[in-house]
Amino acid sequence: MHTVLSSATREAVIGPEQPFCIIGERINPTGRKIFQRAAAQTATCPGSRSTSAQQVAGGAMVLDVNMGAPLADEAELHGRRRSQLIQGLTDLPLCIDSSIVEVLDAGLAAYEGKALVNSVTAEDERLEAILPLVARHGAAVIALPNDEEEIPEDPRRRVELARKVIDVGDRQVRHRHRGHRHRPARHAGRRGHHAGAQDAARRSRCCATSSA
Repeated sequence: MHTVLSSATREAVIGPEQPFCIIGERINPTGRKIFQRAAAQTATCPGSRSTSAQQVAGGAMVLDVNMGAPLADEAELHGRRRSQLIQGLTDLPLCIDSSIVEVLDAGLAAYEGKALVNSVTAEDERLEAILPLVARHGAAVIALPNDEEEIPEDPRRRVELARKVIDVGDRQVRHRHRGHRHRPARHAGRRGHHAGAQDAARRSRCCATSSA
């Protein structure tokens, strides 16, 4: 099975027999104090234009956008602006990266295409919080093979945990499809011609990419 990510104009395919997917992770305030202060205050990303260009030149196929910003109080505004800003700098598909559910939701809502979410563990609380967002926004997710107790050493147990994420995600997608089955069609709205791609993505299977 392949996972197809997309921006408004480009796709990246992850799966068997595909080239190794290189994800650039430099758009990240962690350990960068100037970046953290500016991001917390304005949701801007100092140096993101040059950082994005460098990663594209280095062969990145997807860019990870870390939404973390210590002291940022407006999660929705922060996530939405950061997502819109980076989309204006690159046409690569994006990986939305945050541990805060509200920021993930806002970032995904502002994204034009099918994003990758970094990440979700097999912990029940995290699955219940994040996978409904993944289903609602038609995204894919990186599944981390650990539960409430540990990151297991046994690779078979890791596969079981990754499978748990996929199974829960599938249930979320089926549940959402049932809820929308008899609703009247809506016009495209602000997403214009990209809405059709988003609708198709929502009808697709909720994919989980294991990092085991």
